[in-house]
Amino acid sequence: MNRETPDSGDLSELDQAILHTLQLAPRASWTKVARVLSIDATTVARRWRQLHEAGTAWVTCHPALEPGTQFALVEIECEHGRLAEVTRAVCAEPWCITVDVASGARDLLVVAAARTYEELAGRVIEGFQSIAHIRAVRSHFALRRFTDGSRWRLSTLDSSQVGQVRRGAGDRLSGPWSELSDEDWAMALELGRDGRASVPRLAQVCGTNETWTRRRLEQLLGNGQITLRTEVARSASRFPVQAHFFADAAIGQLDHRVALLARHPEIRSVFSSVDAYTLGFAVWVNSLEHLLRFEKQITQALGLLIRDRILVLRSAKRVGRLLDVRGRSLTHVPADLRG
Repeated sequence: MNRETPDSGDLSELDQAILHTLQLAPRASWTKVARVLSIDATTVARRWRQLHEAGTAWVTCHPALEPGTQFALVEIECEHGRLAEVTRAVCAEPWCITVDVASGARDLLVVAAARTYEELAGRVIEGFQSIAHIRAVRSHFALRRFTDGSRWRLSTLDSSQVGQVRRGAGDRLSGPWSELSDEDWAMALELGRDGRASVPRLAQVCGTNETWTRRRLEQLLGNGQITLRTEVARSASRFPVQAHFFADAAIGQLDHRVALLARHPEIRSVFSSVDAYTLGFAVWVNSLEHLLRFEKQITQALGLLIRDRILVLRSAKRVGRLLDVRGRSLTHVPADLRG
């Protein structure tokens, strides 16, 4: 993979605008993106190709969701001198969706997922036991996920441009969640590799015709069983610092507190837990000083009691994508939760 494209925190305004547009509409045509930004489609395609080949930006897919899908945030302590070895082993597991090297009383912070609560409990217990040189495991099972990184924005477009993207999105077919077929899983896994894969390509991997494939993709996107997201290397963004917080909030006020919290542009994800803490959330900020100001602001405004904070030293895997030391995309580990 080409690594010649600079990836400092100084993405051009055009790059940021392209990425913000794709955050809103990950599969938008280059013609549509160009129309929103008032430039030509050739320029958009060329800039995307350069960013993508450098690993600076990519479009991927969340693990496909079924009615019983469960998530947990898992803290891992490693034996001394074994962090790199354990990180590689954990990243290789399809059910370990995101893996961060962390500060404080843990070495790794892992987002784990499975199709049912029982399967996830087994992953946390037996799955990590099978990986050598892990000294301790602490898990926080997510009761509810309020928001995730697919809704985080670079906030480069103005309101009229955002409205233009959204108006052009059209209505999506929706329906109740169901167990996914093998064809659905094949589609989701291919979208994890390339969220902009063409309908003919998806039809090929699913073994279905293009009409069915297009309609089924709209259904799965519409009901939220498949979620696409446009990602950017943190080192290339204006927000190179990532942290996780664990907090307590009164159960009766949780929804209100989360609604206020989610308004902050620093927020990447928020979930409630039934473990030691009632609330967990992740943020991207532009400096450690910004992180301190953010914590002070939310604790004063929202009445949250911060129980723990974790600084991410390095991201090794994000939503199934292995990353280099600068957070750039290297390769994809399919998030096939079927085992």
